[in-house]
Amino acid sequence: MNRIIIDTDIGGDIDDLLAITMALNSPELQIEGITTVGMRSDLRAKIASALLHLYHLDHIPVAAGAQTPLSGECEREEYPNQYGEELADFPVVSEVDGADLMIRLVNKAPGEITIVAIGAMTNLALAIERSPEFIRNVKEIILMGGEYSAHYREYNIVSDPEAADILFRSGIPLTAAGLEVCLDLTYDTDQAVETFLSHGTEQMSFLARLVKRWQSVGVNRPIIMFDAIPFALLIDRSLAVAELRSVQVETKGEHTRGMTYSMKPHFGESHVSQPNVHVCLSIDDVRIMDMFADRVLRT
Repeated sequence: MNRIIIDTDIGGDIDDLLAITMALNSPELQIEGITTVGMRSDLRAKIASALLHLYHLDHIPVAAGAQTPLSGECEREEYPNQYGEELADFPVVSEVDGADLMIRLVNKAPGEITIVAIGAMTNLALAIERSPEFIRNVKEIILMGGEYSAHYREYNIVSDPEAADILFRSGIPLTAAGLEVCLDLTYDTDQAVETFLSHGTEQMSFLARLVKRWQSVGVNRPIIMFDAIPFALLIDRSLAVAELRSVQVETKGEHTRGMTYSMKPHFGESHVSQPNVHVCLSIDDVRIMDMFADRVLRT
């Protein structure tokens, strides 16, 4: 059994909602808490709370976390497009913010809790800065973020480069699925809505409604299940091939701010820093999508 905290910007891209639903239906995972990050994290927390309620998991604490990056300047803002006023009355079951909920849960169970990070790294950076014990006590962090085979400013990193830099320098065991290994995890949006509605359950109707809201803001591509990878790896590590690399986050470049950088020496140069991230080089996208479909459709 993997005890996890989910740190998410649910309400932006639709894959957070669907990946968390996959996790809720995975007996290998025990969700200890959910924290939200990004613009209007309070509304994002309402979406998470509503999802937990539909699966009769109201006991899991949900905490709204950081709404702005550490720099205070939002380079990319994304309002939670899946929020609707019918979700307003769902409680956010935590009296502390996202970083403090992480600290409380992790420090109460040293070495037992993994954090699945599928949004900006701001809550994680705040937890690291507030609690030295958190760094020692968290078991591992598995994240979706960065790009490790090309030059690209991936959303979860560029949303708060300073926070990602703090995380990557922390010494916490990290596994990262970059953008490049996610792009074949596609699901036709109209087919998803049709499939969810055909099941006729309250849970599937909720998913269909939020997928439609996401689609209505002008998204013109299939659903890409970026955020399914960290959960899938916790269930079955054989789904990816990973390599331990030395990775830094660029925080100052005019054109490169928010990029992840991994030096591959050609002439025997020493690394700038010690290897710090297990980077996914490839994934078994067919098996991951089969796992996703099987588990999301369980009710």
